[in-house]
Amino acid sequence: MSFDKRLNVVGDSTAMFSHGHVAMRRLLIGMAAYFILASSTILLTSNGRSHATVWPADAIILALLLGSSTRTWPSLLFAGYLANFLANVVTRGWSDGLVFYGIINMSQAWLAATLIRKMGAHENLLEDAKSTLRFIGFAGVLAPAMGAAAGSLVSLINFGESFGPSFFRWFASNSLGLLVVTPFAMALFDGNYLAEFKAKSFAERMVSLGLLAIHGATCALIFTETTLPLLFLPMSTLLALSFRCGRAGAMAGVVVVALFGGIAAFRGTGPIALTHDEALTQALVFQCYLAVILCTALPLTATVAARAQALVLLAQRDEAIRLIMDSSSNAVLGFDSSGTCRWAAGQLEDYLDLRPDQLRNLKLEDLAPHLNADLQAVLGSPPANLRDVKHVEFVPAGRPMLTLEASVGRWEQAGAWGFVVTIRDISMRKLREAAISRMAETDDLTGVLNRKGFKARINEAFTSGKRPLTLALIDVDHFKSVNDNFGHSVGDVFLQEVAVRLQAHSDSPQIVGRLGGDEFAILFEVGIAEARKACEAMVAAIGARPVVNERGIRLNASISCGIAELDPSMSRGQLFEAADSALYAVKRSGRNGVGEAGGLRAIS
Repeated sequence: MSFDKRLNVVGDSTAMFSHGHVAMRRLLIGMAAYFILASSTILLTSNGRSHATVWPADAIILALLLGSSTRTWPSLLFAGYLANFLANVVTRGWSDGLVFYGIINMSQAWLAATLIRKMGAHENLLEDAKSTLRFIGFAGVLAPAMGAAAGSLVSLINFGESFGPSFFRWFASNSLGLLVVTPFAMALFDGNYLAEFKAKSFAERMVSLGLLAIHGATCALIFTETTLPLLFLPMSTLLALSFRCGRAGAMAGVVVVALFGGIAAFRGTGPIALTHDEALTQALVFQCYLAVILCTALPLTATVAARAQALVLLAQRDEAIRLIMDSSSNAVLGFDSSGTCRWAAGQLEDYLDLRPDQLRNLKLEDLAPHLNADLQAVLGSPPANLRDVKHVEFVPAGRPMLTLEASVGRWEQAGAWGFVVTIRDISMRKLREAAISRMAETDDLTGVLNRKGFKARINEAFTSGKRPLTLALIDVDHFKSVNDNFGHSVGDVFLQEVAVRLQAHSDSPQIVGRLGGDEFAILFEVGIAEARKACEAMVAAIGARPVVNERGIRLNASISCGIAELDPSMSRGQLFEAADSALYAVKRSGRNGVGEAGGLRAIS
């Protein structure tokens, strides 16, 4: 065997030994606790022949079964049986029937544990109403009923006890014992009590211990007072303990009530003794009282636990949302139906120039100076339906480089309603969209607008009503010979330089486009006289020096330009036809010039 394998075997053996040591310790603790509880209960709440008023000992075994692997159940049940047998022999004296009591008690503990585990309720015994009802049904009804039937039959044979009263007393005592002590014992064995106690601050520990001490003192006082029926007082301290300390405090409080009340019921003291002279009746009254306490505490415990868990989850969710929003580029605002901001998070200071804490509890009218007019309009009339979402894009005041999008949606909860505003930065998206749009409308060779882009600008100008407008159509003279003699690569450089000079030599607002080949177009936002001057300057600039002057190639260029001003009666097509007619007039007259509807002017 290799060294690594030997190490693994040693590690596994150590783990098994450690696990076995823990299991043995739990078994011995459980056996000792069962014996002490069983003996004390019989001595304090039974006459040696009848069943005890409350029987908490089986809860020790049930708690150990629920907290252990099913492989250890036989040893735990056997230990419980031995402890039960010894406790009965020591307190009641020997009789043949005592052999059966342990079997019955362990059987009902096994039945309760099996049913609870099968339904998956053992890991969260009192965490919610569903698991609490399962626990009550299995540990408080089914298992004790089975045990009561068998145990009462043994008591009838062994001690001559009447079956009916014996059945009820067994059922009530075992049911109450299992329900009261099992959650308490599980928390004790699993270390939950110690863990919860350590997790509290010093002040919280003192408050918890103080409330438990007050509750214990109240129970001790009430169950020794035989003149006044003050059984309601322990309920008030139990409720305070439950709300302050949760499930652990509630279970400890119920155990305290059961301890003091059980002793008082057996001794015939306290308010229970005022109900009836017979000890059996007093025991039954106490069992009913304890059942009421338990039925109040268990749902309350489940509710408090659920609320505490909900608060923890809510706090975790709030913290997660805060961290997400702090690292996100988004911002979120929540408004109620009155238009008051109830919560805010995210990059609000960058967008609205206000921190989240400054926005909370502000009304829409107070936020108006910080909001864009379009956003104010949307917030003033939020969506009427839950599925409707309104969107608005806006540029925040003082941040012209920023483009934001706000989405407004409605929320409704428990009859109340409001709306949520999500603000996100879409500046990069708008820039990308603009870049894509420019690419789609830009001529790849020359960098000016292509045919699609130029027509789009013409349409915008017509729609906007801008006036005056003058259109210039331009052809490069004899460009075909450049491609034929020098190739398309030289022709491309030729067109690129022409486009540069068309854009550079004009002081008038203009839009330059390449319609295809050597055809260009310019839209001037000026009258025809000023546009003609600009075109003449372009014609002169292009012919002033070579357009291509590299690799031994020296090429001059000239252009022909036809212009037409938009008349109110003209359509877009008619404007193009007028400029095109002027262009061909220049070509017919010898090229290298500017022509317009009113005449022709050549540049030599």
